[in-house]
Amino acid sequence: MNPEVKRIRERNIMYDYLKRLFIRRQVFLKTKELNIETSSFVFNEDGVAFTVSQSVPDESISLYIRNGNELIIARVVLTGRTGEEYKCTVSDMLIMNIPRKEDRVNAAVNNDAGRAYISNIISDFTLKENFEDNKRKILALKDDLEEKLGKKYDRVKIYSISDQKLDDRMKYFMEERKPYFIRDVTQRTEDDPQYRYYIKNIYPAQHEADRKMISEIAVPFLYRYMMPFGYLRVNGTKALADEDFSSLKKYGMSISTFFTNDTSIIRSSDDRVAITDLSMTGLGIIFKDRVLIKHFREDSLVIFTVFLPGNRTSTVMCQVKNITILKNGVYRTGCSIVNFDAIGEVNYSEYLESAGISTNPDAEHQPSGG
Repeated sequence: MNPEVKRIRERNIMYDYLKRLFIRRQVFLKTKELNIETSSFVFNEDGVAFTVSQSVPDESISLYIRNGNELIIARVVLTGRTGEEYKCTVSDMLIMNIPRKEDRVNAAVNNDAGRAYISNIISDFTLKENFEDNKRKILALKDDLEEKLGKKYDRVKIYSISDQKLDDRMKYFMEERKPYFIRDVTQRTEDDPQYRYYIKNIYPAQHEADRKMISEIAVPFLYRYMMPFGYLRVNGTKALADEDFSSLKKYGMSISTFFTNDTSIIRSSDDRVAITDLSMTGLGIIFKDRVLIKHFREDSLVIFTVFLPGNRTSTVMCQVKNITILKNGVYRTGCSIVNFDAIGEVNYSEYLESAGISTNPDAEHQPSGG
C-alpha cells in the first residue's frame, strides 16, 4: 500500500520544518540515481545551502530527512554554486508516514560465527550485457529451437533480453515470472487476469496475420529460476491443448537450466559485499569500494548468494530500492526481497529465527538500508 502524501506549499510552514528539523537531522540529497548524505546543511535569512562531495545535476532535486516514521522531502531548485556548496530555494514539501514494519538482524553485531555477506552477484542489466556479448551463439540456439518447434506449431517465437525492444509479453514476465495459456482468444474469460492482460496489452498490437492465431502459450526463461531473461511463445490457428502447455513448460525449464549452468554466457561476479542488516523482506548492504556500485541501480533486479554464519547460504533475488552515499564515502544500499530459492529460504528464515526475529510471511515488504 502506498503511503498517504501530505503536500505543503505555505512558505511559513516549510520554513518551520527547515528550522526545527532539517538543521538537526542527517540531510540527504536525492538525485535520479543516488541518495547522497550532505556534509553540511544551513538554513538562515539567506536561504538554504548545503555541501556535498558529489557533483549535483543542474535540475530540480530533493533534500530529505527521516523524522521518526516520517519521511520529509523538500523539493528544491538550485540557484547557485561555490565549490562544493550549493544554494537553492524550496518549492514545496512532501511528508509521508513510512514506519519500519519489522525487526531485523543487525549483521554487524550478530556475528559470533562470522559476518554475513553477499557474492555471486548478477543484475538484470548485467544479464542483458552478457546476452549481447554472445549474440551469435544466442541467435543460433534460437533458430534451432524455432525450427524444431515450428514443425508442430503454426507460429513459434523465441525472445531474449538481447533483443532491442522490451515487448509487452516480456513486461508481463518481468512482473509475474510464470507462464500463461490463452486457450481461445475468441472465448471471453474476463475473470482471468492473464486473459485481461493479453487482451489489453498484447492482442491490440498484433499484426493482421497474427490475428488469425486464436491460441497462445508463452513460457518465461528464468535465470536461477527467478530472473526473467526471455521467453518461448507458440500460437495456433486452433485451440492449443493442456498437453502443449505441459510440454512447453518443460522446454522453458530446460532452457532456464541450460543458461543458469552455462557460465560461458552468464557470468556472475565473485565480489563480496558486507550485509549490515536483514529481515525476511529486505536487507541492507554496505561497501566502500566505488567499483562495486556497478552491480546496483535503483529499481533494478539483482540476484546473489547470501552467505550466512554457520555455513548457511541462500540464493535471493531483490529489487534495489535505494542507494545512498554517506559523507564518509561509504555506499549503503537497501534491497527489497522478491524471491528465494527453496532450500535457501529455509536457511535464511532459520538464521533469523535463531536471532529472535519473526519470519511471518504475511509481514509487509520493507526494504532495509534506507
